[in-house]
Amino acid sequence: MIRLESISKSFPDGDLFNNVNVSIKSGMRAGLVGPNGSGKTTLLRIMLGLESPDSGNIQLDKGVSIGYLAQDIVAGSDKSILEEVLSAYPEIRDLEGSIISLSHEISLNPDNNSLVEKLGEVQTRFEALGGWNIEDRAKKILGGLGFEDDKIIESMDVFSGGWRMRVTLATILLQEPDIIFLDEPTNHLDLEATLWLESFLSEWQGGLVMISHDRAFLDRSVNTILEIDLKRITLYHGNYSRYKEDKALRLEQHRNAYKNQQKQIQDTERFIERFRYKNTKSTQVQSRVKMLDKMEKIEEPTEDNHVMNLRLPQPDRPPLNVASCRNVTKHYGDIEVFNEMNFNVERGQKIGLVGQNGAGKSTLLKMLARVESVTAGAVRIGSNVDSAYYAQHQLEILEPNDTVFESIQKVSPGWSETEMRTYLGSFMFSGDEIEKYVKVLSGGEKARVALARMLVQPSHLLLLDEPTNHLDMMTRNVVEQALTHFSGSIVCISHDRHFLNNVTNLTCEVGGGTIHLFEGNYEYYEWKKQGNNQSKLEKPKIKIESKRKSDYKEQKRVKNRLAWIEKRFNTIDLEIEDQRSISQNPENGNNFELLQKTMSIMTILENEYLELMEEQEELLSNPE
Repeated sequence: MIRLESISKSFPDGDLFNNVNVSIKSGMRAGLVGPNGSGKTTLLRIMLGLESPDSGNIQLDKGVSIGYLAQDIVAGSDKSILEEVLSAYPEIRDLEGSIISLSHEISLNPDNNSLVEKLGEVQTRFEALGGWNIEDRAKKILGGLGFEDDKIIESMDVFSGGWRMRVTLATILLQEPDIIFLDEPTNHLDLEATLWLESFLSEWQGGLVMISHDRAFLDRSVNTILEIDLKRITLYHGNYSRYKEDKALRLEQHRNAYKNQQKQIQDTERFIERFRYKNTKSTQVQSRVKMLDKMEKIEEPTEDNHVMNLRLPQPDRPPLNVASCRNVTKHYGDIEVFNEMNFNVERGQKIGLVGQNGAGKSTLLKMLARVESVTAGAVRIGSNVDSAYYAQHQLEILEPNDTVFESIQKVSPGWSETEMRTYLGSFMFSGDEIEKYVKVLSGGEKARVALARMLVQPSHLLLLDEPTNHLDMMTRNVVEQALTHFSGSIVCISHDRHFLNNVTNLTCEVGGGTIHLFEGNYEYYEWKKQGNNQSKLEKPKIKIESKRKSDYKEQKRVKNRLAWIEKRFNTIDLEIEDQRSISQNPENGNNFELLQKTMSIMTILENEYLELMEEQEELLSNPE
């Protein structure tokens, strides 16, 4: 459908890519990947004809229809959400009006055959365009993207930029063009909507070119990867995980071929040097000289390893109870979000908040951050506990006319210029880059600045709302690793399941005015939810056996649970030791209230330890 022939593109600060030859065919669902700044969006815009290459040609088959979702915030409209989506089919709306008008005329003049004939023609065209079920399809798509029935009749103007982006996406999906172009579509979706879109795209029969930094989403949505790396574009068949394996294999093969050729060159040069002046070897020497001249040299393999070197400032040891919600009720007018909800965050816990859109995840995070008040009840932060909050709109509140240096300087009083440069270097801002104005930065660069601002000072509690949005794969990996090794507590919202699985050790399902805690990461939460949907008469052991005997994914979930149990054992041991130290401290000998609380905590921890041991034995008794 679309062919790129010998495409090259440069900017003033260097080449983006050279001599690109790529064809996008029907049925090809391509994920466009590469570091921030490598030219993914530029290549997308060249394919769309919105930007011109420096050289080369773009061929688009005649009659091919295109849908494009850009990163730009969508303007508002006084139309309702449903009307806005249906406006993608103006002919259907006109035909619908004609059917109503003609039907009325025929009711007044039933013997007018020309009117009847015209109505038949209009109805045939209306049916051919899918007019009879177009509204139902639109509602289904909007529902999948998180719009409740009572919301789709509201004016688009009242919704935020992220929700308007969903409307645009719904419009594109309803049109079913021959090829869809999506630039980071999940940045404005919650986890539920991401899962729905993932399922929709996995069954898409047309063409697709998509930029996304969500590896789980790519794994289930695409069948081809286009990688931009070191100014080259390489096509890989398969999803993202297959691409990573194939790339590692290609790189290893390239290294081996390069090493073998270098050895061959060195051996040949030694032969030439050794026998250059011996007449008896002149023929062999000349032959080897010619062979070296004709040899097609293999380039030395290179990798783009320019990534963040993030080391989070570690806080001192906080109290066991870092934060808590006690009988919290939260209303927005007549809308009840929480009703006498209780929630605890303890030392070392890393909690992922999940739940349907509108369930109250961001509200809970905001209440913990003290930027949202409660209707009733109380939110308490532990004694001497410092917290930091990263909001979804963090990028929007950066001062556009500040330089990167100035933006960090405002939140790091007393730092020397050397300290500032070193810190910014860990976020991949070095040299003249620290003098860039915020307003000219890419989305990924702004996200790095926002993260750097939040993490200047050590915090006991990090409250993170979609922290990996706009970050490329390599940067996400670094952030994940840094948060995994962070000694404090974390409460986070993310639609990136890979992030949730690697960072969190508890999952909190928010919904129905309350919360439900699961003792594991997102993968464990999924497994547990699937188990809960089975018959309540089944014993846990039977559930585990069925999972263990199923496919690789289920085996991996059980393995993940075993690894988590081992980590939890270590944590419980440390916590029991802490409580034992308190109880054995002579200064606390007469503090009976403290001693009673300590013994109660130790009993709870010991019971949890025994329960986990029983679960571990059940899991281990069913080998894979």
